[in-house]
Amino acid sequence: MSLLELFVVVLVTGVALLNAGVPLAAWARSRDGRFVLLAGGNLALAALGGLWLWGQLPGSPPPYTEVQLPALSIVLVAVLLGLAATLWPRHV
Repeated sequence: MSLLELFVVVLVTGVALLNAGVPLAAWARSRDGRFVLLAGGNLALAALGGLWLWGQLPGSPPPYTEVQLPALSIVLVAVLLGLAATLWPRHV
């Protein structure tokens, strides 16, 4: 994996973890189950990033931890769209 791919994996994992915090805070206020589902989706994307990071550890990681830049780009777009959706101000 190149340095660019490693950077994108770390970015995906970090943004997904950060983005899980916003819905969890909203759930703590409102107890609306939709926020738990949104946080769960972000935590799943963070777990995927963690799996890809595991593929970068020295040794012989399993073959399913390999990742290529096109797949990383698609997941990064999904994570950034999720972040934009949770941070976009609500119109009341």
